[in-house]
This record gives sequence, structure tokens and C-alpha cells, in this order.
Amino acid sequence: MAQIKLNIRQDEQIDLDVHQLNHYADIVEIHSWAELLESYRSLKQDVHPKKVFLVLDDSAQAEYTSMHAVEDDRLYVDFSDDLNEIEVNDPRWERTYQNVCVPKQLQHYIQQLSHLDHQRNFKSLAEKMQHYDENDLEALVYFNENLLISTNTEIKVKVADVETESLKLAMMPNGYFSCDFDSFENFAIIQQMQHYGFEFIGLGASLLGWIKTSDFKADKIEDLIQDLAVIYPLDPSHQKVMKALILKNNYLILPYSESPQEYLDYDL
Repeated sequence: MAQIKLNIRQDEQIDLDVHQLNHYADIVEIHSWAELLESYRSLKQDVHPKKVFLVLDDSAQAEYTSMHAVEDDRLYVDFSDDLNEIEVNDPRWERTYQNVCVPKQLQHYIQQLSHLDHQRNFKSLAEKMQHYDENDLEALVYFNENLLISTNTEIKVKVADVETESLKLAMMPNGYFSCDFDSFENFAIIQQMQHYGFEFIGLGASLLGWIKTSDFKADKIEDLIQDLAVIYPLDPSHQKVMKALILKNNYLILPYSESPQEYLDYDL
């Protein structure tokens, strides 16, 4: 089984909840998706009732794009009152930012993702990725039939107290580039996959990930494939392949980026 390396808190001035949200652990020495998902299940038991979030690909880039994604007017949080009159080089600035601003951010993201005015209809996403070409569709298939990790991969783990698995997206809202699905569009996809018995486990700089649950029903597979064909231009041959993979695997990986083929040669 993959090893879990706990990120022991070094700064006692940072609240434990914030520390866990920033960086609770790393999953290391991973050889298979089975190992990764077993580690995920183990961590869920360890931190219950808090929820576990995995940064699935390119952690540094995912953090960077998330930082910009939350500049969206619907997600932006003004910290000016909290940090008022504290200079950036003052030790109180970092302590206040971590212990006051970070929790405020998380709660704001949860509220905004949940807000009825911000809910996106799944079918409204139909046009955004219709530019995918054959190589992009092959990448989508590849993500679900091949090992996406190497033996030196470290999967970053975040932990927080959120109400549902879908709302774990608030731990790292993402979708920054105009041609990507944005945070609210990603949330619509996450909620739709939940309808089919898939539990959201996390995302990275380009990928969304789920684990199959006991609520998954094989007799709903045709409806699921047709929903995937709403947001990706899957022709009959790709639909057939994805159907077989979804029935076989206990996970699902979907891209939210403009051109997933770019990641085929990337060492995740």
C-alpha cells in the first residue's frame, strides 16, 4: 500500500484546522490507483467527520491557478479590515492571514458554491468543450485506462470540515483560464457525477477525480455516458470505450482544461 507522510505542524501559532486545510499530508510511493484510493479511504477514517481532498495533478500549478480562480467576483474575499494597519513584514500579518482570513475564505467559497444564484445547469456546459479534437478525446480515455502517477509522485492532501463531498471543491476552487470550466461549472459536473454514485475526491491543475461508491448503478451507465457526451464531443466509439472503462474501474477522471492532450506526455 502507498505510504502516507503526515505534514506535522511546525508553527504552533497556526490553528490546527488551518494547518490541515493548507497541507495535512502527502501520499507517497504510489504504484497504482488502487493504492491511492485505499490511502484515501484510510485517511477518511482517520479524520472523520472532516472531509479529505486530494490534489491530483501538478500541485504547484493547481495552487497557482486556484489563487487566480478565486479572484472571480463571486469568490473574491476582501481582507482589508482583517489586515488593517498590519505591515506585511510584521509577524502578526501571516498569523492573522492564516488564522482569520483562510477560514473566512473557505466559508465564503462554500456559501458561494452553494448559493442558488450561482448554480449552473449541467446541460448549460454543452458548448464549452466542443472544440476537443480526436487527440483530446484520446487523452480523456487515456486518463481512465492508464496509470497517471509515477513512483515518485506525491499526492498532496487537504482536510477540512465541509458538509458534503461535493463541497470539498471549496478547499481549492479552480478553473482560471477562460477556455476551462470555471469553479462553478466544475461544481455542476461534480454534482452531476454524484447523482450517478461517484464521490468527488479532488482535482488538480487540469483533472477532476471521483471514486465509485455503493450508490453506483450499472443500469444507469447509458444515462451517464449521454451526460458525458453533453460536455465532451464523444463519438460512438469513444462512448463505447468510456462505458467499458467506467464499468471496470472504481474511479473516474475527467478533464476540465481546454486541451487535455497537452498532459499526455506530462509526468504527473
